[in-house]
Amino acid sequence: MKPTLEQGLQELEENGFVLIPNGLTPEENERCRVALNQARANGWEEGLNAVGNMWFDSLLERMSEVFSPLVGHASVRLYLEALYGSQCQLRSLRGHINPGPYKQEWHLDFYGYWRQKDHAPYASKATGINTTFYFQDNAPGIANLTYVKNGHRIAPPDEVVRPDGWSVSEAAFNEWCEGLEHVTIYPKAGDVVLFFSHIPHRGMKEVDTVERSNIVCHYQNNPFYEGIPHVSRLQKHTSFPFAEARR
Repeated sequence: MKPTLEQGLQELEENGFVLIPNGLTPEENERCRVALNQARANGWEEGLNAVGNMWFDSLLERMSEVFSPLVGHASVRLYLEALYGSQCQLRSLRGHINPGPYKQEWHLDFYGYWRQKDHAPYASKATGINTTFYFQDNAPGIANLTYVKNGHRIAPPDEVVRPDGWSVSEAAFNEWCEGLEHVTIYPKAGDVVLFFSHIPHRGMKEVDTVERSNIVCHYQNNPFYEGIPHVSRLQKHTSFPFAEARR
């Protein structure tokens, strides 16, 4: 059952994430799934990392007609407007395919969140929101997405995260996250998960041969300069998705 906006915002505040079922229509879901596989066939991936994640950063430029509708999509628009208003800025759109064995390392998307200086009286704190659109079913024994419980409220200690925001090491960050309580969810095809970009999380496949792919849109409340500790590469042309509509 899809939560109301009020319920969803409360879940986001309490848990750091909210699952929005059936965010995409079956037609939208299939169009994006097929296009992402076509991008792979075209060789447009940026790489395939050691944990089994293949990523794509140029989809908005190469296949705008398919993927630009996900920016400020109706399933998440009210959330983004409630959180950020017309100043909501798209940082990046990134596609993922997990072609084989996949067990993601624990990570944040916005590593720099906890190491921001807050002593300037007129400075606004940078925050990030991640919206992930899933194109296949996750299920127990097949694939999942796991968060550190209440991880959006837990600042990593200095021995885990450096003053500049990046992890001291992947091993140190993983060990810290493993020692905390977890919450696992199973998004279905067409579902969207919206969450704070500073909550620790990881995805994984328990069946190596299943198809698993998604699109992630990262949003922010003020411009993050290119070198900020963030997992995504800044889009060549970032945009304010809702500013035009408010003129």
